[in-house]
Amino acid sequence: MPNRQLAATFVLVFIAGFLIWLINKDFPEKIETGKQLGDLKSKIEALKKEEERQKSLAEYLNSESYLEKQARIRLNLKKVGEEVVFIYRKDDLEKASSSLEKTKNPFWSKLKEFIRIIWSRD
Repeated sequence: MPNRQLAATFVLVFIAGFLIWLINKDFPEKIETGKQLGDLKSKIEALKKEEERQKSLAEYLNSESYLEKQARIRLNLKKVGEEVVFIYRKDDLEKASSSLEKTKNPFWSKLKEFIRIIWSRD
């Protein structure tokens, strides 16, 4: 009788050890798979956010306000009755005036200066 109990205990210990071995043999792979799954879930979330951003950008680019803004900027269009004002920085203004002076005919600019001097004497 004690031999049967010893044999049964031995068989149960062997079965328990075999089950523990089956569970633990793939444990490192399960941990690695879990990490990869977490990484993939975070990438999916990032891609969903990017998709939402792209959709909202596409909606904006197709909106009337964006098209109107681009028509104003690129095609120099304006609404009826609207005034257009240009604001130049000081540097830009100096560059524009110097380039304008370079393109002017020196003869005509000297002639205008001469006429202005004559008219101012009187």
